[in-house]
Amino acid sequence: MDTDRNPTSAEIQQNKRALRARCREIVKGLSSEYIEEASRRIAERVTASPAYKTAGTIFCYMSMAGEPITDAIIDKALAEGKRVGIPLCIGPHEMVVKEYKLGDELTRGAFGIREPLPEAKEITSDEFDLAIVPCVACAEDGRRIGHGAGYYDRFLRAAGFIKLAICFEKLLADDIPLEDTDIYMDGVATEDAIYGTRTDTAVC
Repeated sequence: MDTDRNPTSAEIQQNKRALRARCREIVKGLSSEYIEEASRRIAERVTASPAYKTAGTIFCYMSMAGEPITDAIIDKALAEGKRVGIPLCIGPHEMVVKEYKLGDELTRGAFGIREPLPEAKEITSDEFDLAIVPCVACAEDGRRIGHGAGYYDRFLRAAGFIKLAICFEKLLADDIPLEDTDIYMDGVATEDAIYGTRTDTAVC
């Protein structure tokens, strides 16, 4: 058997499924106290970073159960006069980004995630300075694995903005398999640190 060969696409997908299952079990064991405190510390790190401070327009996901809570990041950005975009799923594996302002009405979309109304103003990828991205798990070097639905694939391929994933420290992993089409993050923020930077613009 050739142990030096590269894994096939099918093997990578199998490894991704196994990692997602492992992470789901970890999330089940996280207490609400841990999630709230870790989310608070992540928000503090993100909003103290040069990437955030210099950004005029920010993309941020709306958190769902088991993910780092992003409300404090969004609220602070809006209070500081930054422009904020949040995702709206418009079909299988496809999303657009809509401007969100304080007090705007939200609905529950796919997977119960809070979403803007369809008539909200769209923000295109080239308008963002910073994107705060969810994950199932991340590695310190910027490798990221998502939920596998593909909603972020097209958005993350856009150049020109810093991509910062946020992740609980307990979900950092070294064994994240990537395909050629997968996108590295420029930094990964946890409650303990912001790891790495893959751009000339400082993240942390």
